[in-house]
Order: sequence, then C-alpha cells, then structure tokens
Amino acid sequence: MSDRLLWVWLSLSCGAGSKIYNKLFGSFSTLREIYEATPERLAEVEGMDRATAAALSNKDTKEAERIMAECIREGWGILTYGDKIYPKRLKTLKDPPVVLYVRGNLLDLNDAVCISVVGTRSMTEYGERQAYRLSYALARGGAVIVSGMALGCDSMAANGALDADKPTVAVLGSGIDVIYPRQHSVLAGYIERNGMIITEYPPGTAPIGEHFPVRNRIISGLSQGTLVVEAPFRSGALITASTAVAQGRDLFAVPGEVGRANSAGCNELIKSGARAVTSAADILGVYEFVYPHRINVEAALCAESDPHIGSGRESADKRMIASRLSRDEKRAVKRAKKETREHMSEKANGKSSFSFEEDKLELEREREHHPAARDAAEMRKELSGSELTVFDAMGDGEITPDELTACGVPLPEVMSALTLLELSGCVTALPGGRYRRGG
Repeated sequence: MSDRLLWVWLSLSCGAGSKIYNKLFGSFSTLREIYEATPERLAEVEGMDRATAAALSNKDTKEAERIMAECIREGWGILTYGDKIYPKRLKTLKDPPVVLYVRGNLLDLNDAVCISVVGTRSMTEYGERQAYRLSYALARGGAVIVSGMALGCDSMAANGALDADKPTVAVLGSGIDVIYPRQHSVLAGYIERNGMIITEYPPGTAPIGEHFPVRNRIISGLSQGTLVVEAPFRSGALITASTAVAQGRDLFAVPGEVGRANSAGCNELIKSGARAVTSAADILGVYEFVYPHRINVEAALCAESDPHIGSGRESADKRMIASRLSRDEKRAVKRAKKETREHMSEKANGKSSFSFEEDKLELEREREHHPAARDAAEMRKELSGSELTVFDAMGDGEITPDELTACGVPLPEVMSALTLLELSGCVTALPGGRYRRGG
C-alpha cells in the first residue's frame, strides 16, 4: 500500500480544513502508524472528535483507490503533504491540506514569491483595471499570482498574469473536475497551459458556499502577501485578508474612492494597518532583497509604464472572463437601492444608514447552493472557535458588531466571524449594519 494512497485516505477521513492533521503528526511517527492506529489510540489524540476517530478507524481504502485511478485516467496530479515540492508555506498552517489535486503544470512554489490577489466579484471598471494592471506588473516583476478564479477580481488577476506570459495558480472550492463558475471553463484551460489549478476537495465535489472560506486559507497560505483590490465591508475577500493576517502573511490593499461601497473594505484595511498599494513596486520592494534572484522591480515598473498595457478587456473577452455585474444584476442592484431608500425615508428617527446592495447580491450568489435556514441548535453543531462565540453572543434579537465585542472577541475577528456565519447561512445582515441569527 503506497504512501500516496494513504494520504488520500487520510484526507477523505478527516475532510478539508481539518485542524486534526497537526495533532496526528505530533502523536504518530509515520503515516502508516496513523493508518494502523486503533480506536483507543486515536481517542488519545488531543482534539480528536468522535466522528473523525470513527472515520480514521475505518481502514477501507476503496474510495481512495477509486480517486487515484480516476486521477491517473484523467491526467490529474496528486500532490501530498509528504512530497518534496509540497508548498512549505502550507506546512506552517494549523489546518494544512494534506492532499492537493492538480490540473496543469506541477509548479514548485517553495522558492517563488507568491502574491494572492483577491477582491469582490462585483467589480467596478476601476477595480477591474487595477486588478489587471497590478497583476500584470507583479507577474512581469517575478511574482506568481494566486487567486480563486472567481468572478470579478480573481479572474482579472489571472488574466493579467496570463497576458504577462507568466504562470499563475488558481485554487478551487470544488473538485478538480468541477470548474466554478462555469463561465470560466475557457479561462481554466489557459491557466492549465500556463500554470496550475489546485484543490483539496476530491473529484466530484460540488462548489457549495461553505467550501469557499475553507478554500481561502490556501490562497493566502500559499502566498507571502495578499493584495485586496476592491472589496465592500462584507466581502468574501475580507475573509481571505483576515486569514492572511492570522497566518502571519503581509497584507496589501488598493485605496478606493471614499464613500463608494466597493472601496469601503480596502480603505478600512489600510486604516487598520494594511500597506497601501498604487504600484506593483510597493509590493515587490518588500521581497526584492530576500529573493533577488526572483524579483525584478525595474521590470515591473517598465510593465506599468507600457502604453500598450491597456485594461485587459480584450484578452478577458477572448478568455470569456466575467469580471463585472451583468445587465440584469445591475438592474437588481438599482431596484435594491431604490427599495432601501424608500424604506429608510419611512423611518422617523432621522438616522442615516448605509447599504451594501452589491455585496448582498454577491453573497446571494455565494449561497446559491445553501440549504434552507436551520434552527440555532442545529447550526451550533457546525461551529467552533470565534464563530461559535459570536453566534452564541448574538442571542435572538438584532445586534451590531461593536456590541458583539462584549463577548471578548476583537472587532476584526468579529467581522470575520460574521462574514463566515453569513456565508454559511447562520446569520443574516440587516440594514443599518445589524445582524440576526438565521439565514
């Protein structure tokens, strides 16, 4: 029985995003010891829950064998925690993926400068232009662009790297055979030829909403730094930003127009300590002395000053990239804004409220496959850490993030927890920046 088969078995037994892997590595000397462990021995591992212990006690490897056979048949790679070119930066995580399924070229990222580029799916023309321009220049300057291949910022970042004729990495929140969003199947083909697509989810896994926050830790974990281009307050990109900070990675943000919903998240990140970025050199300059053989700031500056760089729209159309709201979605946003204004005008308290309709629309798309709302007791079973603390502190009424800090969780962590809870359908964002339990 090969180690590769055992790694796949282990990943299936524990699941994506599990925090038990490092506990197992600290309790057992070899992978085979983990496989051969008895239920009694597994129960001794710190943090081991009954469900995971039961899964690890099942020594049947038929599903792992089936997946390996499918990967061989389809030409997909399987990169394991035990491989020499497994990304070392991922090994520093408290919840490393022990298996990564790969399409395209198996890149060795251990001596590369990786920059993850994230932002809203509902980009403005400004955000689209900056995501493309900065990613193009970063790639020309020697950085590897990492993204999630999502609508909006992710896709334009990948497009910039492709136009620079440099490799790029896309991390999926679904199986390696399930390209999501479907509109980006053409883009996926370009990325495969010039870089790689990876995921920790086994083939056939659907792109349900709860997978994306889990996926985001790999995007930031692969990278020395994360760049947020354009993001509202309650954007999935801010989850990645929060994860990057928790992982000890550098955080960068592009300033946006004051008062614009899509710029609110980035401007707040800069106020909170993220480095403001107006040029790729602002990022590459941080790493040029540590990676002089990889980074070329001069090349990035030349790329930015190239009069032919354009907006990337022509190549984006060729790759069938969806980077901004469709006409129907724009109409829906306008309707939501009108309804919000009408609703607020009826209030007699004279207080103003700010609404993020574009982001709400984005979250609705993220939750497309979510189950119906569940009761609080059922929701609690799926939560842990700060998410559970915040969820319990919410009670049955409406509450603001500032009020939730009374539970002992800092405001940035409260906002991150609320975003994760909203994406998983456990809480609902209300007008006026308030939240309540339930989807």
